[in-house]
Amino acid sequence: MTQNATITEGEPPSASGGEAPALRVEHLSKTYLPGTRLRPRPPVVAVDDVSFALPERSTLAIVGESGSGKTTVARMLMGLEVPTSGSIEFQGRPLSVRTAKDRRSHARSVQMVFQNPYRSLDPRQKVGASLEEVLTLHTSLSASERRTRSRELFELVRLDARLLDSLPSDLSGGQRQRVCIARALACEARTIVFDEAVAALDVLVQAQVLNLLADLQAETHVSYLFVTHDLAVVRQVADDLVVMQGGRIVERGVVDAVLDAPEHPYTQRLLAAVPREGWTPGLQPGI
Repeated sequence: MTQNATITEGEPPSASGGEAPALRVEHLSKTYLPGTRLRPRPPVVAVDDVSFALPERSTLAIVGESGSGKTTVARMLMGLEVPTSGSIEFQGRPLSVRTAKDRRSHARSVQMVFQNPYRSLDPRQKVGASLEEVLTLHTSLSASERRTRSRELFELVRLDARLLDSLPSDLSGGQRQRVCIARALACEARTIVFDEAVAALDVLVQAQVLNLLADLQAETHVSYLFVTHDLAVVRQVADDLVVMQGGRIVERGVVDAVLDAPEHPYTQRLLAAVPREGWTPGLQPGI
């Protein structure tokens, strides 16, 4: 593994000494057994000995092509997949999702914003009711307090409170993704995982949402983990970067250090494939 700028494994360079990170992953692995007892098939190693840390109030990006293992890592962080081995800690506490109480507690610590805002919301439910549903589950607020908090959350994500009575079909893609972000903030989660969360948006709306996320981080001190293949997004939002290939981390470092001077051939190929002025598919080195 290439450690750009001599970074200690598992600890991004922006981690501050003495402070427990928002998230720490150590030696995380996930192996699938796709066959049956009667018809066994070779095991599939989706994630292999992955370690990293996400410092408080910072943004870490996990980058890689489809099949690199980055989404499997995100699903394990959310408790949607059980690791084969390794450990996950949030604010110094081991991840546990064995009981319903554990899962609710975990949801108050970490939330996820998915790629497709068109499928993340119930099309039959007004977005205000969707937001209040989260508040009902994770807070003890009264009905009137939940309505007030919903308006505050909409203002936080730069949405008009009048849209609380709208159905998702009445909103644009960017507005829907802002609603999803408001839902993630509703239970005051300290870490938010974004799984290709702006990939379905056009370039202008994508930039607006990324600027919003930067403002929200400054205001709320939340930590972000971005799972993406888009290096332009990484450069705009992330402090630190890990690059995954075939389930393993092959390079890590401060974003600008890695993207300006990538050391691993795989990272170099990813950068060479990014369209730029004068770019011609198939003529880039290493492709």
